[in-house]
Amino acid sequence: MALKDLAAERVRKLLSLLSKGINPFKEKRYEKTAFSSDIKERYSFLSNGEETEDIQRVAGRIMSMREHGKIAFLDVRDEKGNIQVVARSDVTENFSLISHLDRGDIVGAEGRVIRTKRGEISILARELRILSKALRPLPDEWFGLKDVERRYRERYVDLILNEGVRKNFVLIHKILHKTREFFNERGFIEVLTPILQPVYGGAFARPFKTYHHFLDTPMYLRISPELYLKRLIVGGFEKVYEVSVNFRNEDVDATHNPEFYQIEAYWAYADYRDMMDLAEDYITTIIKDTKGDLTVEWGNTTIDFRKPWKRVKMVDAIAEYGGPDVDSMEEEKVVKEAQKLGYDVVRYGEAVEKLFDHYVAPHLTDPTFVTHYPVDISPLAKRSEDPRYVERFELFIRGVEFANAYTELNNPVEQYERFREEEELRKQIKKEGLEYMPMDRDFVRALEYGMPPTGGIGIGLSRLFMLVANTESLKEVILFPAMAPEKEVELVVEMFPELKKLLE
Repeated sequence: MALKDLAAERVRKLLSLLSKGINPFKEKRYEKTAFSSDIKERYSFLSNGEETEDIQRVAGRIMSMREHGKIAFLDVRDEKGNIQVVARSDVTENFSLISHLDRGDIVGAEGRVIRTKRGEISILARELRILSKALRPLPDEWFGLKDVERRYRERYVDLILNEGVRKNFVLIHKILHKTREFFNERGFIEVLTPILQPVYGGAFARPFKTYHHFLDTPMYLRISPELYLKRLIVGGFEKVYEVSVNFRNEDVDATHNPEFYQIEAYWAYADYRDMMDLAEDYITTIIKDTKGDLTVEWGNTTIDFRKPWKRVKMVDAIAEYGGPDVDSMEEEKVVKEAQKLGYDVVRYGEAVEKLFDHYVAPHLTDPTFVTHYPVDISPLAKRSEDPRYVERFELFIRGVEFANAYTELNNPVEQYERFREEEELRKQIKKEGLEYMPMDRDFVRALEYGMPPTGGIGIGLSRLFMLVANTESLKEVILFPAMAPEKEVELVVEMFPELKKLLE
């Protein structure tokens, strides 16, 4: 049935209310006394058919209605659950309002708490109020399995109808709270750094670009807060973190969204080994707190988070899982080896990383720290004993990268040269969308004042949310994921000109 036909009866009821002097959008507030779950718990002692004189006020959305002549049963949902509201013509002062209500309307109800003869704790309403009229009907059955895209576009409907989705986002709230508690207890200070930046940096990614008209300069949405957090280490803070939203102008798929969330932390006088310990402690704390056990299911995979986690050098892992012995090969041959597999790479570090992705990553089920990345793809990290590699790790769980960390480069001379090499590479290749690290002269200037030895880490919160919620897509843990604009959006307010009476 067309939307206009579905909405017509609702519009008729709305106009009837207006003719009686009732505007369902006029209420400015409604004072509830309790949530549904609180009432059910508090009055659980009631026997079937027992009534109290206790008055409660509840409010929420009508999820279903049953009318039987002079009595009606409304299933009303609030944030904590559902409660039945019973309206009776001999008790409810404005019982006639029932004929104007629909599934989806927002109502308030005041009345005595009872348990019906069928055993359901309810509110026997002495007064009903309509707080908002739903012009658009809710689907009788949620269309999520048939049209997943619509679930994401109309997340507000998804939240109304899908209790599991609502629980996911409550779970995310708890993870964020526990995250801050974890770092605060360890002496880290939470800070806020710029989202709009004159120079993007801290990761290899294509940025979103905009323009600041007052300052007359191009600006970028941050791809990472890293370089600003390290400026704070220069400034004398020894432990800082930020729960940040970052933006990368890249593909959208099950594990990537252009807007995503992570936590970055920097710790003066620490190195990448300390950051491994920190990551282990943090993630096991979150897993234990939310799942109750350190052996958990993610999809069809069982993952063991018990410590200690495996630690392996990147090149050793490639050889271990059937790839070439990268360490014994010339850099040009390594690049050609990756090109044979179909990867469009131009430098040694990229080639090693692609070989790792091909041979190793899919096999890393339990948490694994992969260490010693090539220096040419790690321009912000300090070199290891082998100067071809840096003190860096990435954490992989079920083949997905969850964290990236370094012993931070604090030598301003070397940092300047690394930035300069990145820019030269971009000029030489002239490849559209090439990921590189631009020169940040102010950051080099900050290092010239002196930065202590420092360990830094970024942990992908969005992917951690996926794991804990046991879902296969980031879209399930992002309230409003990035999507292409709709070509057309039908609106009930445009279909019925008579609705302008609401403006009178």
